[in-house]
Amino acid sequence: MQAQPPDPSSAEPSQDGPAPEAVSESEQPGFLQRLFRRRGSPDAEPQEQPEETETSPRITLSQEELDKRIQAETDRREAKRANDAKAAERRKLRDEDPWAFAEQERQAEKVAEQDAGTTALLSNLGATHDRFTLDPLVEQLPEAERQRILGLQGAGSGLEGRKLIVTEGLKALEKHWRAEGAKDAEDRLRRNPAFRKQVLNEFRRGLTEPEFLGSGAPSAADRSVSNLLREQIRARH
Repeated sequence: MQAQPPDPSSAEPSQDGPAPEAVSESEQPGFLQRLFRRRGSPDAEPQEQPEETETSPRITLSQEELDKRIQAETDRREAKRANDAKAAERRKLRDEDPWAFAEQERQAEKVAEQDAGTTALLSNLGATHDRFTLDPLVEQLPEAERQRILGLQGAGSGLEGRKLIVTEGLKALEKHWRAEGAKDAEDRLRRNPAFRKQVLNEFRRGLTEPEFLGSGAPSAADRSVSNLLREQIRARH
């Protein structure tokens, strides 16, 4: 009976051949690496992109501007601290003495109403004053000058704004009245015969205009050259 060849699956690996390399757990790819490889190329490792640094424009301030900014920031912090302290005091009074807190609230509302009434009264007084002082001045201005003055920064705001309107309005009215006066004087002079004759003589460089000679007979008292010539001409005819 002939012998069967051995089954390859049951054959033991040869001792002479190379053994498969064992992969340690530290060398196996982690979850994030497998995730990035699954999304991208299996061989390419994710590369970190360099962060782009944004350079803000450099601001140059003078010493005066820097002092103003520092003072403004100081005032803002001081106002915030005062408001926080006042709010804390009000909360403490509300929790410890509700009656005093309610009385303080009533006093604050009363003061606010009085301030609102005073503000409304002053506003009405200002509007009435402007109607009898500023409005007549502004109405006399030409339309272009009126729009220019009312468009100035701060015009009509407070006493300084009203002073600005009056100052600029008087300047504009003076300029307007001068132009109107010059135009009226020119029209009057153009209609004045004596002035026109004087201007004509000035253009003639001092030459006087000849006198008008009438066609009638000369008088006996008039013995000028022109009259003598007329007598000779009449005698010959």
